[in-house]
Amino acid sequence: MTPPAYVHERELEPGVLSWVLDNPARRNAIAPPVFEWMAARCAELRGEVVILRGAGDRAFSAGFDLSALAEHNLLDHPEPPDRALIAATSAMQGADATFVAALNGYVIGAGVELIAACDFRLACPAASLRVPAGKLGVIYHAAGLARIHAAFGSTVTRRLFLAGEQVPIADARPSLVGLVELEQLDERALGFARGIRELVAHSVAGNRRMLRALDRAKALPAELLESHEHARRAAYLVLGGG
Repeated sequence: MTPPAYVHERELEPGVLSWVLDNPARRNAIAPPVFEWMAARCAELRGEVVILRGAGDRAFSAGFDLSALAEHNLLDHPEPPDRALIAATSAMQGADATFVAALNGYVIGAGVELIAACDFRLACPAASLRVPAGKLGVIYHAAGLARIHAAFGSTVTRRLFLAGEQVPIADARPSLVGLVELEQLDERALGFARGIRELVAHSVAGNRRMLRALDRAKALPAELLESHEHARRAAYLVLGGG
């Protein structure tokens, strides 16, 4: 399927795909059509390794394209505006593919959840993480919080969501398979992807499925999830002036 504007797919070599977020005017911010394409494309994957990167040498992504919030009237559309992001990251976790995030710069907001949904992360030393939920008045969806917590651990996740800090990628070093200079990032990511492709496909698929399940193994009480979702939607109504 043809990608929408601001994301490019390329086959680097057999079985290795590159998805590049390319929206320089908005620092590679991600609009809902891009998330929708990702969700649909994930259903078509059959054992590939996908390298996810931001265009340029400064920003992986500035996160969710906030201009979409201005176009989303919660009184007319009761579903929160991040539903496309939720669909994309859920599809990535269920896809028959291995995802490698190559962090070429700072990662903000929805971009943090996107890289948390990847199986592996490599980064250049200048990369950083930031989630401006507190400044925006957003209560993040439960699955996304759990995904980021699983990827980056308790302390980093609290720094992102409760303190609103910009976290240097070195502070999240345990979540990375490599910290490499920007000039070597693409070569290292491709070499890593090539190594995955050299393994027996059914072994990778079976182990990947179980490892992803382990990341979300701790079930949360239904009452907590329900109250969290209620608070989340109420926060979006306030944000939208409803």
